[in-house]
Amino acid sequence: MAEHDGATPWPITGRQDELGIIAAALTRASGGVIVSGPAGVGKTRLAAEAARIARSRGLVVGWVRATASSRAIPLGAVAALLDASETAGEGVDLLGRVRRSLAARAAGRRMLLCVDDGHLLDEASAALVHLLVVTGDALVVMTVRAGHAMPDALQALGKDEHCVVVDLEELTPVAMARLLEDVLAAPVDGRSREALWALTRGNPLFLREVVRLGRTDGTLARDDGVWRWRGRLSPGARLADVVGVRVDGLTPVERTVLELVAVAGQLGVDALAPAEADALSRLEDAGLVSRRRDERRSLVEVAHPLHAEAVVAQMAGGRRDALHARLAEDVESRGARRGGDQLRVAVWRLEAGGGGSTLFQQAAAQALAALDPALAERLARAAIRRDGGFGAHLLLGRALAAQGMADESADLLARLIDDAPGDDGRVAAAIGAAGNLFWARGGPDEAGALLEAVGRRVASRSARDRIEAEQVRLLAASGRPAEALATAGPLLARRGVADVVRVRAATGAAEALLTCGRISRALEVVDENLPAARGERHELPQAEVVLLGLRGLALRHAGRLVEATRSSEALYRSMLGRGSALPSAVEGISLASIWLARGRVGTASRLFRESAVLLRDADAVGMRAVALAGVAQAAAQGGDTLASRDAVAELDDTLLGHRAFSVELDLARAWSAASDGERTRAGAILTAAAAEARAGGRSVHAVQALHALARLGGAASAAPDLAVLAEGVEGPFAATAAAHAAALARGDADGLEAVAESLAGIGSVLVSAETWLAAAAAHSRDGREARARAAATRGAHLLRRCEGAAPPTLPDAPAEDLTRREHEIAVLAAAGLSSREIAGRLVISVRTVDNHLLRVYRKLGVSGRRALADLLRERD
Repeated sequence: MAEHDGATPWPITGRQDELGIIAAALTRASGGVIVSGPAGVGKTRLAAEAARIARSRGLVVGWVRATASSRAIPLGAVAALLDASETAGEGVDLLGRVRRSLAARAAGRRMLLCVDDGHLLDEASAALVHLLVVTGDALVVMTVRAGHAMPDALQALGKDEHCVVVDLEELTPVAMARLLEDVLAAPVDGRSREALWALTRGNPLFLREVVRLGRTDGTLARDDGVWRWRGRLSPGARLADVVGVRVDGLTPVERTVLELVAVAGQLGVDALAPAEADALSRLEDAGLVSRRRDERRSLVEVAHPLHAEAVVAQMAGGRRDALHARLAEDVESRGARRGGDQLRVAVWRLEAGGGGSTLFQQAAAQALAALDPALAERLARAAIRRDGGFGAHLLLGRALAAQGMADESADLLARLIDDAPGDDGRVAAAIGAAGNLFWARGGPDEAGALLEAVGRRVASRSARDRIEAEQVRLLAASGRPAEALATAGPLLARRGVADVVRVRAATGAAEALLTCGRISRALEVVDENLPAARGERHELPQAEVVLLGLRGLALRHAGRLVEATRSSEALYRSMLGRGSALPSAVEGISLASIWLARGRVGTASRLFRESAVLLRDADAVGMRAVALAGVAQAAAQGGDTLASRDAVAELDDTLLGHRAFSVELDLARAWSAASDGERTRAGAILTAAAAEARAGGRSVHAVQALHALARLGGAASAAPDLAVLAEGVEGPFAATAAAHAAALARGDADGLEAVAESLAGIGSVLVSAETWLAAAAAHSRDGREARARAAATRGAHLLRRCEGAAPPTLPDAPAEDLTRREHEIAVLAAAGLSSREIAGRLVISVRTVDNHLLRVYRKLGVSGRRALADLLRERD
């Protein structure tokens, strides 16, 4: 699929119902469709598609484009369809003559009249359209602007049911995402989709303009197959024209109020002077602003987000600064008591060039709590420029670390450990420095040594508690669950431990518990500590997100996939809504892993790729390698061997900070090897991974590796260990995996059917499909062909729900089961054509050719082109 060039009309997406109504109307003897909606929703585009459909059916199409200027001229809108002599005269004779002229032009064929902006038609043109429709001389598809008065003749078409009225609304977020992918020929990452939705609210015209601007100035760019929005929109004069907001015609007071609301984002009506409140009512009547209630306050916003951008774009810099200062003074004069007031005031002061160190330091802490480290960095630097001390520098170090700026953060935090005014400051700097060493630099030993050293330097019990709580977190993330739990136990059991200590220890304890297979206890720890985590957002801004993420991870490992999906999807959506890049990427990995477990390989691949791209610039938690491992696994299970191979090569050169996820990298290498036909190497990788996980007490990871081993042909060696592990790992998955391996090892068709049912029951659709197909093969070996056909049918049905999945775990297809395209490529390759030559002949990519060939080799049991040519020659 090629990218759109921006000049041709965008495809119609999300309008299937409306197109169906129009297509049906074009089959009628008379009548038509009136498409009503606000500006920019695609009414004209829909009418153009109706014209295309009509021409394909042999209708004659005529266009009438009404404008405000043509409205003053009788039949001015339809003049382009007629000769000057045909519009002479007036009244019934004139309409009859025009009607006969148009009928003659149709030459016996049916006619479709496309009327754009019908609400602007003059009375004579409207009467003509009405006459043509009611007499059956022409069908009509007409667009009208919602909320605008129409000529009586056109209103009658809808009231008398000559025409169907279609109310066209903005696109839904899902339809907008599909349209973007259609236009850009690649997915747009979740955060960018949220940003585009927030700006355009699904208005196709506005969306097209924002995409055009973004591609022009580089804020919307393609990165490793994923489109990303970076930075702020840079609106120009054209944007103001497109969205239809100009300030030139407003009174000075109206303009001030509109600009004030646009700069503020939302403004309390009580901040306006009496004359401004009157002007606000006029702006409301004009549809430029809207009010809403928030508890006891009346708030006002610009009617559409892009209207606000357009208004701000037309303002001079000094004017914006003055409005920022006014807004800050107003909120400060009222005490800045509401949530978020202090942060808003600090940003306004920063923009206007004022503000003090204390304000900026407090606001930087709030920005970190709101998971906006980039803003926190700006505010912390502003505090430092105004003589901010240790606290401002510590906030800067934390903000830099949260953005993945490991080197700069490390240098700053190392200095702060020695410069700290007391134990609390020294511990805070040490925890930041150790986390930076562990997550972003991959130095668990150095991080542990640093915490030990600082622990010996502090005197207070509370300071040592904080050090020990951080050690719990890092031990769990290192894949050492037993040590993490041994350290966490006393902290979590002791009364009087500070909430910040308890929450930090609980995050490590919950991860260690689920890694050991104690799923129910892990979930209890999460739920017990969420309230405190929400109360400690300033010191532990990520704690609530981490705990919620661990809930989804625990549910996935337990095999409670539907629950896991709901939990993870809610958190992912929440992070997208906040615009938080790092948490969005991390939770995107978790959600992708759940969808992969459920067999949705396309959805999983998209989410893994999004996360890998987001983490390329700022991987503050060492998770990019895990995202790449997911890309490799999804590609292998989707039948894209080359993409899987590429992802493994990249992850092998990528730092893994969260060591407990090392099993995911081993799974990626094994799936990639199996997709490449190297089952023996895949088995060796998984056997070693399972042994390492068991030795470290990571039972759920051992189950993952052994189940993959069983699926890839090593069931006999995996089954005994899985049977033992299933006794200690809670949830339905481990027991089902053990039963699966045992049934595969025995070739037990009935047992495989039972496992397939269990897998489908927990939502593991792809594995269920392959298990049904394995059962079919076992039935066939036993001579039970009817049972084999029934099982194969069940497997094929489930496989169709897996977004084109073609994993190497599916039973090998016989030679006659080559698809038509596979057979075509096999014949060309056997004839000696290169992949590039085949791609050129079939108008597909070289990668597609190579992927098809790899599947052909696997199905036919050959190792390359020469063996393929020999085999096809023998078959001929």
